[in-house]
Amino acid sequence: MSKRLIGIEIGPSVLRVAILNQEKGQLSVVSLQERGFAAPDEMNALLKELLSGEFKIGDQLVTNLPARTAYVRRLEFPFQDDKKIAAAIPFTLAAQLPIAIDNCATAIQQAQPNDKGATVAVAAVPRETLESLLRSFEEADVPLHLVDLAPFCYAAGLGEHVGDGLMICATELETTVSLLQDGDLVDYRILPAIADPTSASQFQQLLRELRILKRGAGVDDMLISLMGAGCTAGLAEALQAAEHSVNLLSLELGGHVVESPFLPAVALALRARVVKQSRSFNFRRGQYALKGEWANLKRKLVLLATLFGMALLIVFGSMALKYADKAGRADHLQEEMVAVYRALFPNATTVVDVPLQLKSAIRDLQAKGNLIAGGQGSALAVLKEVSLLPALVTVEIQEFSLNAEELKLTGRTSSFEGVNQMAKALEDSPQFTKVQVTDAKMSLDGSRIDFRLLVSLAKLGAE
Repeated sequence: MSKRLIGIEIGPSVLRVAILNQEKGQLSVVSLQERGFAAPDEMNALLKELLSGEFKIGDQLVTNLPARTAYVRRLEFPFQDDKKIAAAIPFTLAAQLPIAIDNCATAIQQAQPNDKGATVAVAAVPRETLESLLRSFEEADVPLHLVDLAPFCYAAGLGEHVGDGLMICATELETTVSLLQDGDLVDYRILPAIADPTSASQFQQLLRELRILKRGAGVDDMLISLMGAGCTAGLAEALQAAEHSVNLLSLELGGHVVESPFLPAVALALRARVVKQSRSFNFRRGQYALKGEWANLKRKLVLLATLFGMALLIVFGSMALKYADKAGRADHLQEEMVAVYRALFPNATTVVDVPLQLKSAIRDLQAKGNLIAGGQGSALAVLKEVSLLPALVTVEIQEFSLNAEELKLTGRTSSFEGVNQMAKALEDSPQFTKVQVTDAKMSLDGSRIDFRLLVSLAKLGAE
């Protein structure tokens, strides 16, 4: 089943929409569109125009908030339990925000466990900013499924294509410089939008942030991938002249090459494939979760439910007839089994489950047999080992007590040395694992030694 992945990049005066089709894991480009607007009302009209039509189940529409609108904090906790972390986040985050947390909408990444507990990345944006964005889509009657945050959304969508390196995304709103390791965003910087042509002060600021991120990664030379409308060939040449390795990023999807200006929108579309929020955010949750999308499909669902109900009636009717026939045959077989059981066990007073009762009777017989001659650990095998003791010393066994785990021997012999010899002989036997002399004392007249041995069985047997 195919579904559409739709990424929407909203600039101050430009709207870019990337529509991808995903079928059986393969991606292809449906359309890449760019439109300019002068006022928010015009943007709403453009959204409605570009995204009008029927949305199917599975379609995913994604946009993002600019990085400069959010407060991102990495919180450390001395525990890893998700429920405890969720309960502690509001209090910990509130102490690190310059505005009241009640005025913010928050999104949380998946907790990353470490030796001391867990680290959680949390983003907070003013509610007014998020609600204004959502209102635009509601007025355009466009179902928005996911709202991420730059540059996390770009790393989530294109991280696998960048791998290890630096990624500069220059849009009309802002410029983000991100450090990626194995496709995951590790650190980033936010700069103003790059002017064209790039001014000397802007370029020096960009170089400074690149040096800081490289120093943090401990690598002197890293490939810098450029994308976005502000990443022009002139900027790439200037970075190369400053002795940086540069790649003006492009992406091939289903034979269609996506150039740099549309990559932020394509990255947003690819962000829809990320199931877990391990390295990205989604503000479209809780009170801001998408509502009413299923209402548009109500008529189709009612029709499908009706057809499904009729199919169930036919299936259950057929099953009921088959069941009645099989139930009659089962009753007849049950009567025959009861008759056989009563013939085998005439003294049985209750017959409930014949197969189960037969199995129980067989197990009882086997247990009784094992009690006497069941091999290692049985009473016969243990008694045989004990019967060998008189060949070593003169001994009189007074008590022989055997259970499932141990043997207790009480008796008399002529000397302490004889007690030790018996203990050593039993301990060497494969029937036993441990022998303890729990008591050994000489009689008053000195003619005998009274002893008590506790012997652990090598294998559990029946008592």
